[in-house]
Amino acid sequence: MRNLKQAVITVGGRGTRLKNLTQECPKPLFPINGISTLERAVRNLSEQNILHFILLVNYQSEKFLETSQILQNKYDVLIDIYREDKIMGEAGGLVEISDKLDDFFLFLNGDVIFNISLIKLWDFHQRNDSDLTLITHTTNHPEDSDSIIESPNLSINKFKLKNETSIEKGFFLGNAGIVIISKKIVEFVKSKSLNSPLQAFKDFSIFGHENKFKVFSYNTSEYIKDMGTEERFKQVCKDLKDGLVEKRSYRNKQRVIFLDRDNTLIKCKKGEYINDYKQVNFFHNRIRSLKIISENYDFIALITNQPQIAMGYVSWQDVINLNGEIINECLDFGLEISCFYLCPHHPHGGFENEIRNLKTSCFCRKPLPGLVLQASFERNIDLKNSLFIGDSLKDKECAQKANIPFKWAHLLESSPQI
Repeated sequence: MRNLKQAVITVGGRGTRLKNLTQECPKPLFPINGISTLERAVRNLSEQNILHFILLVNYQSEKFLETSQILQNKYDVLIDIYREDKIMGEAGGLVEISDKLDDFFLFLNGDVIFNISLIKLWDFHQRNDSDLTLITHTTNHPEDSDSIIESPNLSINKFKLKNETSIEKGFFLGNAGIVIISKKIVEFVKSKSLNSPLQAFKDFSIFGHENKFKVFSYNTSEYIKDMGTEERFKQVCKDLKDGLVEKRSYRNKQRVIFLDRDNTLIKCKKGEYINDYKQVNFFHNRIRSLKIISENYDFIALITNQPQIAMGYVSWQDVINLNGEIINECLDFGLEISCFYLCPHHPHGGFENEIRNLKTSCFCRKPLPGLVLQASFERNIDLKNSLFIGDSLKDKECAQKANIPFKWAHLLESSPQI
């Protein structure tokens, strides 16, 4: 299949929350450390073979026309302008330009500062034969974020809009504002004559999912942050200055903390399994220590065996939801966990409600290193300069097999400086 070659950037908003800083300059054209958000997007994507850009503009469209001419020459790309005569929402313009769209294209907001590996994103999209791939990441404000819960195969199981409340607490993955969309979804939305304004999350991701399109979540720890408020603007400026934006890209090697879950992060009695959040009891001192240690690494990944899934004690989806609740609780303590990898298998039979296709010897069950190697491939991890923290000999052996330094979890109680 052909590579991803086209990006549509929505830049039509008025940016009222940043007016004190930007004055009359459109937000995507306002320089951050000397370079506008729009130019950063064109530069980053053109380096990764995006050659055709379409800008959806409304407010001060003439300024975008002038800037697009400069960027075309500077980065040797084609930039088309579509001017919206009325407010259509961030994604409403897509239905008007459907005849100009590739079969698949990248869609993003013009106020997002990011540095992602398109190769890895596109590989994920192709492997899953996805119609729409939504980039997601751990959100530090899940209560007011557009967010999702993944399914075991990484398709999206549930959506939550930021103005909705939910009794479920597993929504830790927020919408990052970047998505690969199939042209056929755009044409389907167009055929339904949905009322403007249209949003990518609600009117393409959720609507596509509800109408049986294949919609997947691509969870990344790479740097993606909108600079739509003064507080976020200041944070983005600092992160750019510190080199964090480039460092967190999967185009560069990542240093990671691999973290066991049961009896490392949360308490679990021997011979028992954590199947419900009511059973969760954190090692709070360890979380405080982990927060300090994590400042020297790029992100944290949970690596956990959950054989009770194969035994039939709990569903795979229930464990995914539970992990989301645990990650959200850790965020309240100031510890950010970006992702989790779990093994659902168990090699021995004889359980009343066991799931037979999961009763197998596998390469992902610790002490074998399958989950670690999977994470390393997907996220370009530097294993030798990462760290595995666990409580068992299985954890230690897994670390040794993957050539990762290992530390015992109980040492976090007394010495955070590992």
